[in-house]
Amino acid sequence: MENKYNEETLMIIENFIPKIKQCLHQTSFQEREDLEQEIKLKIIEKLATKEFQDTPSFWDFFT
Repeated sequence: MENKYNEETLMIIENFIPKIKQCLHQTSFQEREDLEQEIKLKIIEKLATKEFQDTPSFWDFFT
């Protein structure tokens, strides 16, 4: 279970990388690497919250 969670998290972060890189051009060159790490950390933290752990299934909408 833990390994699957890590793989899914990594896949989500990889999908966000182009947008993160695009947004990083708005900040100074010296701060980009730190900011990129902070953004990735915030994504991981948000994915780990209860809010995303109990996502309803398709059939939950009909009960």
